[in-house]
Amino acid sequence: MMKDEIIKKLEDLIKEDISEETFVKAEDIKNEYVLACQHVEHEVHVAEMAGGEHPETSLPAKDPLDGRFNELIHILDDRERKFKKLKHEEIASKLQAKQTIIDELQKLISEETNIGKAFHNFKELQQRWTEIGNIPSHNYKNLQAAYHRHIHNFYYNMKLSKDLRELDFKRNLEFRLQLLSKIESLLQMESIKGMERLLTLYRMEWSELGPTSMEKTEELRNRYRELIGIALQKIRDFHQEKIKHEQHNLEAKKNLLERVVKMSEEQFETPKQWQTMADTINRIVDEWKKIGYAPKGDNEQIWTEFKKALNTFHQNRRNYFGELKKVHKDNKEKKLELIKKAEELSSASYEVWDDATNKLIQLQKQWKDVGHVDSWDETKLWKKFRENCDKFFGAKRDFFADRDKDQIVNLQKKEELIKKLEAFTPTGNAEDDLKSLKEFSTEWKEIPHVPFKDKQRIHDQYKKVLDAKYDSLKLDSANLHLMRFKSNIDLLSHGDDSSHLLRKEKSLLQDKMKKLQATINQYENNLGFFTNSKNMGSLLKEVEANLSRAHSEMELLKKKMSLFNEHK
Repeated sequence: MMKDEIIKKLEDLIKEDISEETFVKAEDIKNEYVLACQHVEHEVHVAEMAGGEHPETSLPAKDPLDGRFNELIHILDDRERKFKKLKHEEIASKLQAKQTIIDELQKLISEETNIGKAFHNFKELQQRWTEIGNIPSHNYKNLQAAYHRHIHNFYYNMKLSKDLRELDFKRNLEFRLQLLSKIESLLQMESIKGMERLLTLYRMEWSELGPTSMEKTEELRNRYRELIGIALQKIRDFHQEKIKHEQHNLEAKKNLLERVVKMSEEQFETPKQWQTMADTINRIVDEWKKIGYAPKGDNEQIWTEFKKALNTFHQNRRNYFGELKKVHKDNKEKKLELIKKAEELSSASYEVWDDATNKLIQLQKQWKDVGHVDSWDETKLWKKFRENCDKFFGAKRDFFADRDKDQIVNLQKKEELIKKLEAFTPTGNAEDDLKSLKEFSTEWKEIPHVPFKDKQRIHDQYKKVLDAKYDSLKLDSANLHLMRFKSNIDLLSHGDDSSHLLRKEKSLLQDKMKKLQATINQYENNLGFFTNSKNMGSLLKEVEANLSRAHSEMELLKKKMSLFNEHK
């Protein structure tokens, strides 16, 4: 039932005449409202969960219906206090009135001698007693016992006429039989609370009825006790079963409470774990609502503890997502900065792409290391970052696609040049032939890059053909060697890694010159030794010849070094 419907019931109850039943109904309505509040609170938690990883941290606004409910309950509580006060005063007044009747009845039995007058007064006292009604007080039991004792004394001590006595006995018998039928009908009632209330009234009514004839008294009393016993046993069975059921509910609620307390003490590490636990919490709340009441003394306390554990869990969850939101905000700023850098790289143009490519790859690695942002930002930011990366690499692919086309054309040109070089036939005029070979080299150098996979092959092929053409010229060995060396330097200087290759070649040349100089020094030392020694003529000539060749080779190496310096 909705909260506004329950409040309507409470408002209608306030309009009714005040009685004990009013406050019993009010207690039932209060319990209904507590259940409705639990339901609303559960729905709030479910709505909070619907936010996924980002629940609202603020507490929900107060429900104005709760204020109206508290106002009505306050009115009923005030009326109940006044009602109980009046009831207490009324009970005291009734007790005093009934005590007065007992005193008058006792006096009537002991003093009145006129039977007719005595019987008239006796009936009048009975009427007054009945009109006063039953009194829910432990003091009333003693009064009632005294009243019945005097009633019986009146019948059996006063010398009433047989007709009057039999008439009264008959009337009392009819009343008692009617009341026994009412008590018997109670046994078929489904409402135990209704049975309890009516049984209390019937028992008090039974005690108010006058005596019957001696032969009927025992039979009536036994039947009355039998029916009362059955009714009381049914009531006891109901309450015992209720206690057992409520105790079972209490144990079930304790188990759920224990689970929620453990979960409220945990600190989970990921949004997914928190969401899984929140779903579990919602299922536990649903189970709780289906269980029903625990014993009255325990029900409020365990609900308070359960609610406290729920609040602790949800507060911990809000704290986690609050901190996560701060981290996400910081990560968002970092990713925006990476997007800005990627945009700058993707908007520039390049002749050499290596450095820019490395920078963009580093940005991609940094993006992975930054961490998550809010889910609705993550997709948007990643899309923007990826667009810039795609733009960069798309431009790079287009650049190299165009370059590859040009390099294929360059390869074809170099292959055609090699064919022309192969077809070249020296004229025999060394000067003209050298000029022609230099022109081939100049044309080769003017052709730009070829595809990387063909670079070494085409270079080796050209060098092989060129060296063969130099070898075919009629030049002395030294000049031919220098020409081939110069041609090789020219080839190296136009490679992709020309600086490195030239440094390497020069280093090899310097190392060769250093070793050769050491050999020359050794020959010169040996020459001095052999010159001062007798019988060393043949060895001396051999050393002189070796020294001469070494000097010639050194001259050639020096000329090569000069070519390096000229090229620089």
